[in-house]
Amino acid sequence: MRTIKILGLLLFGCMFAFNMQSQEESRYQRYLIHMDPVKPSMQAEYEKTAAKFAKMCKDNNYANDWMTLATEDNNYFYISPMENFAELDENPMASLREKVGAEDFDKVFEDFDKCYDKHSDFVLALDKELSYMPDGMQTMIEGENYRENTRYYFAPADTDKAVEAAKAFKNFYSEKNLNMHYRLYRSGFGTDGAYFMVAVAAKDAMDMERKSAEARKAMGPKGQELFANLNKILLKTETMRGWMRPDLSYVASK
Repeated sequence: MRTIKILGLLLFGCMFAFNMQSQEESRYQRYLIHMDPVKPSMQAEYEKTAAKFAKMCKDNNYANDWMTLATEDNNYFYISPMENFAELDENPMASLREKVGAEDFDKVFEDFDKCYDKHSDFVLALDKELSYMPDGMQTMIEGENYRENTRYYFAPADTDKAVEAAKAFKNFYSEKNLNMHYRLYRSGFGTDGAYFMVAVAAKDAMDMERKSAEARKAMGPKGQELFANLNKILLKTETMRGWMRPDLSYVASK
């Protein structure tokens, strides 16, 4: 009987762990981000090389997708969906290099290296529950390639307070049915500090300002209260503006 009870507890524990993992997988989508801070004088050459590399991937049916964001300060972000952290131990480009040939493949990355002094990689997780996307979760929105991404930094010890603040904002936006939809990303492995990044899409800078103005008007005193509570835990904020670049992105054939 004791053995049966122990087996039952183990089975329950395994089922609970599997259920928690499934819930986490349904709530979060992790992305591996590669960032190239490009020298202004090399921007044209860099984009030429990036377009060449995207074509190389298309011509050789490369298996992995990525989206490209180019910001106003010449940073280029390559955003690739992740299934698990084990992928970080793999070299996804190995098969492409073998198919293309080492000489041609390496030449592309030599051309990339001329355009910056350093680059970096980090992980972000899209939190679907804290995002406000009433029309359905989308990262690429047709006709809205302009982006305004704001990072809200806080101490790791204040993570629970940051989550509560994010929930309050989402509830308020939902109640008011605001037209400024957003996706919330959590900082992860390799990021410089703890933060939530709120990403908003628009047609262009003017459309973004219109959405922002409408949201500010609709929020009123309650919105000021929400921001006041948020500011209590913030260390700093950073806003990046730029464009998603489908011409420098790649979608694998399914």
